[in-house]
Amino acid sequence: MSTDAILTQVADETSKAAQELNQVAERVESHITDIKNMAEQSINAVKSNHSAQIEELKTLSSDGYRQAIEDISGGRNTVVIDDQGNPNIMVRIQRFNYEDVNQAIFDLYGVDLKLGTGTPTMFRRNGTELGEVLIAKYLASPSANGGCSVVGGGQPLASVNYDDAKSRCNNKGENWHLMSIHEWSAVALWSLANGTIPRGNTNYGRSHENKLETARRLDDGIPGDASGTAQTYTGKGAVTWSHDHSAWGIQDLVGNVWEWIDQLRLDDGRIITTLDNNPSIAEENWTKHDAYFDSPIDSTSGAGNAGEPILNSTITNRNGPIGDDGAGNPYLSSSHFASIGKSQTFQNVEILRRLLISSESTTTVKGGFWCRNYGNRFPLRGGSWSSGPSAGLGSLEMSNSRSIVSGFRPALFV
Repeated sequence: MSTDAILTQVADETSKAAQELNQVAERVESHITDIKNMAEQSINAVKSNHSAQIEELKTLSSDGYRQAIEDISGGRNTVVIDDQGNPNIMVRIQRFNYEDVNQAIFDLYGVDLKLGTGTPTMFRRNGTELGEVLIAKYLASPSANGGCSVVGGGQPLASVNYDDAKSRCNNKGENWHLMSIHEWSAVALWSLANGTIPRGNTNYGRSHENKLETARRLDDGIPGDASGTAQTYTGKGAVTWSHDHSAWGIQDLVGNVWEWIDQLRLDDGRIITTLDNNPSIAEENWTKHDAYFDSPIDSTSGAGNAGEPILNSTITNRNGPIGDDGAGNPYLSSSHFASIGKSQTFQNVEILRRLLISSESTTTVKGGFWCRNYGNRFPLRGGSWSSGPSAGLGSLEMSNSRSIVSGFRPALFV
């Protein structure tokens, strides 16, 4: 065989071997790809199964937590995990009637508060009647995802403005909302009718009415010491600090931290509310009542106290510029919201009595009152750890703009 033939044969065999080697490499690569895909599928399956198991454990855990709270409270409390994954211990408030509450108050105290009849506005949402509403057992405290939790032993969120408080409640999910004036007043009237008006942290970690009733302060300070941070941890007080004087009631409504309330505002001294418990109504569509907080004097000098307000059908004396939300002009105050005088032209409005903005008698829940009759003003209720006798279920602070900071409490329609 010639040299050229040999070389040609070797070249052919080499090419054939190379082709076979490439085929082997392709098969190996295909097998490797198959192995990678199977491994990835196995890993994803494990991850998916693990995630499902974790979610199942979370559900079982939260369900167990809820069931335990409901069992021990006889169903009066429950636990709701919001859309952000935060736990919320809630108190079930059952529907009642105004006439029954009014009669019970008359039987206990001998006064007719003229509350009318029918279902309280707390249990009416855009005309639809509700069987119950859930109210946060405790003041809101910090939690994950920029939201808030409702748990005992927490540190109250006390540096939140009005809009942030509403947002934190709304972001918890459908039917969550900031506690409204309708809910606050209905709970307060129920407590009055049942003789269970709560005390609270109104004197630097203790009750000013009963100084043996104390709770742990955030700064671990001495009860009654006027220095330091005298806010107390949520729910750490006596059972008499709850709305029904039991371990299952709404805690810390009186004192500790002023609470933002929704569905009420003053617009240049005029009282504006929703007519029932409907947080979805925009502020500009709330009902303007023919009711104003008038001033006894026309002074606009300084930022001091211009005296006690007068409920009037108009404003005769304004203590600051119309539309000014600032605090550079005088305010009005009264030691008891129920003692505010009424002008001869003022027409009593039933809903204002129901919402504890006015009253037929000073024999009712306690609480001081403050307002400015210029600019937009938004309500705080309950009082703080330093309020003393001015604190109470009737305490109403309406001298501030929406931008100041305080505490709040969520509520939930079910």
